Amino acid sequence: MSTTQDIIFHWYPHSPFAQKVAWVLNYKKVEYKTVLISMVEPRAARRPLDGGYRKTPILQIGNHVYCDSKSIFLALEELYPEPSLYPKLANGESSEGAARAFTMWIDNVLFNNVVSQLPVKDLDDDFLADRESLAGRKLDRKTLAGGAPFMKAVIQAEYTIAEKTLGSKTWVLDTESPSLADFSLAMTTFFCLNLMGEKWVQANLKAAFGHMQKVLGASDWERTETMPELTEEEAIDVLKRYQESEVREDFKVHNTVLPIALGQQVFVTPLDTGKIPVGGALVRSTVNETVISYKDANYGTTTIIHFPATGFVVVPNLGAKY
Repeated sequence: MSTTQDIIFHWYPHSPFAQKVAWVLNYKKVEYKTVLISMVEPRAARRPLDGGYRKTPILQIGNHVYCDSKSIFLALEELYPEPSLYPKLANGESSEGAARAFTMWIDNVLFNNVVSQLPVKDLDDDFLADRESLAGRKLDRKTLAGGAPFMKAVIQAEYTIAEKTLGSKTWVLDTESPSLADFSLAMTTFFCLNLMGEKWVQANLKAAFGHMQKVLGASDWERTETMPELTEEEAIDVLKRYQESEVREDFKVHNTVLPIALGQQVFVTPLDTGKIPVGGALVRSTVNETVISYKDANYGTTTIIHFPATGFVVVPNLGAKY
């Protein structure tokens, strides 16, 4: 896939994961456009792009759409290898394994505990109902608010682990430049800052706060506001323009890591939240990603949707007609 294709970032600024992707786009000096989306469903104009995937952000490159930040970072690292998200460790080896493992802990454990500090009493009913649907469970305001003060001790304990890993180093993995681990830790510290205020963060997460400032300095984080903006309809027009793009050469490989043949109809579902299956024809299956071809009858479009192999399950669509 050529980097000359239109790169479109679908996001809303209050999403921490969208902020992290924006920082990486800017760090890699990618030229891109933005589409500002609603914080809550329904998002009808996103459906031809994501097939029903609920989370934010997504990254559109021509008629390819990357869902989940893990998938987005894989694509950006391939298309824009410098500066790398996986700079060399002190022993000369790549930091990819350590950076991705640290990020999985940050994203799946630390971040989810920081969510406990959301000001639930101030959230409007539509937002709360949307997040209940995403979480797949009832979110009781009284219960959530009552537990928040006690969860701060959990957050501090987990940040102690992160700060001990950082130590006196500039970057988490002692690399010469920031790795994905740094962007992930900084994202969660930035989230803490917005939820609990600078005074609490400075008092309890001082090392992490200083580290976040270094990451923001390296990422030119305000650059996103200067990027050209598109409407959702204009992004769909871009999708249509690339409908006849040639199939990537690496998609012509016929092996698959799944016990499912390429071309078969499948469902791809997140394992954590937003467990809404996205259906399509399996076109690629590796240890890094699952890719499907999704046809939207309402718009008459075909989108190549990428999901990370980790954190998602793929099963055959047994009810599909071939």
